[in-house]
Amino acid sequence: MAAYLPFLLAGMLSVFPASAQSKLPAKEGLVAGQYLPEVTLTNLVNAPASTAKLSDYKGKLLLLDFWSTWCGTCAASLPKIDNLQRQFTGQVQVLLVNTRSTRDDRAKVMAYYEKRRQPDGSRYVLPSVVEDTVLDSLFPHTLIPHVVWVSPQGEVLATTSHEQVTAANIRLALAGNTTALRRKKDVDLSRPLFLNAEAPTRQLSHYAILFQGQLEGVPQGTHLRRDPEGAVTGTTVTNQPLTHYFAQVRHALFPGLTSRQLVFAVRDSARLFQATSPLTPLEWNLRHLYSLDLLVPPSQADSLYFRLRDALHQYSGYVSRLENRPTDCLRLVRTGRRDCLRSKGGPAHNGLLPSKGGSVRNVPLSAVVVRLNSPGGPGPLVVDETGYPGPVDLELNTPLHDLPALRRELQRYGLDLRPARRQLPYLVVREAHNLSSEKSISLHPKVIKP
Repeated sequence: MAAYLPFLLAGMLSVFPASAQSKLPAKEGLVAGQYLPEVTLTNLVNAPASTAKLSDYKGKLLLLDFWSTWCGTCAASLPKIDNLQRQFTGQVQVLLVNTRSTRDDRAKVMAYYEKRRQPDGSRYVLPSVVEDTVLDSLFPHTLIPHVVWVSPQGEVLATTSHEQVTAANIRLALAGNTTALRRKKDVDLSRPLFLNAEAPTRQLSHYAILFQGQLEGVPQGTHLRRDPEGAVTGTTVTNQPLTHYFAQVRHALFPGLTSRQLVFAVRDSARLFQATSPLTPLEWNLRHLYSLDLLVPPSQADSLYFRLRDALHQYSGYVSRLENRPTDCLRLVRTGRRDCLRSKGGPAHNGLLPSKGGSVRNVPLSAVVVRLNSPGGPGPLVVDETGYPGPVDLELNTPLHDLPALRRELQRYGLDLRPARRQLPYLVVREAHNLSSEKSISLHPKVIKP
């Protein structure tokens, strides 16, 4: 169960329509105890025929698994479900359902099947409905994967998440026992998290709530809330580790810092990183994922991420602050007076990839430095000491990790990378009790541009 942390403030002060990047609340469809109507399914792929009737599957336990090609959780679960289909051939039929709302089409789904295989190279045996609207209307939902269990007699037994699709649960369902199935919840993210349905959200000016522990029925992700003019005035971050929250703080409040300039200097990292914990991934998620919904008045929109950082400092057990640290780095410098960088104009384009290089057009040099500091770059942090003010055109025909070749490419433009040691700013996260003797920690830093 998620633990509620005491961070809750709400005021009915001004008109503010909340919005989020999620589907609208699902309308009521078929529920457990009701029977499937006779429906003809069209546009099937990876199946003996392109059409089928739901009644064709009577006599088998039917699992309707709603999915999409862009759903990472769906992709991770498909090999397991495919193995279960093979294991229970003749007793169970898994039917994948790709709805029209996913914006996938037949070509995308066919390409997906062609690209993804079992570890032994064999193709998935799972059929799928493509661009479905009928089953979507019978079983409305907001989150995928969404699995509907239907008895061999055509009775709806339950709707669950993909974790419930196990051999043990299938055996129980075949024996007529579905009490072990944990029903799936779908939380409506178009409203502030867990706010009463009767609350007048259009008058909600400020709302903040923070949960520790994985929330059921909530996806893992970040959803921005905007005012009528489009300004970001709220954020909903769900089922994410604390490291994700501090990364958001780094990105929003210190845009000049790279991801490598966020450091977790903690004595016990097990709460922050599952890989260092003795807990299983499932147990770790249940204890150490966090969900937050934070909404501020439009007039205070620029304080959103300061308030997010304040909440972390007060309730997470960790605090962050800027520290300068001596760092071995690479200085990006100009080597001559001739300007070989100036852009010829045109649409901005950044096609620079760490794996193979590429070109940039009409972008600031800082955008090139960001790519040099990404994973797959030359290694040490790159610090821009060129002082070059305008947009540039560059073409670097080498992988960015190959420092000698990268230097040769840069030298064609009067640039070079030279080793140096500099005091560079880092956002350092520590346990709060380790800083208890300090009187204050700045919550309103200046924007840092190293």
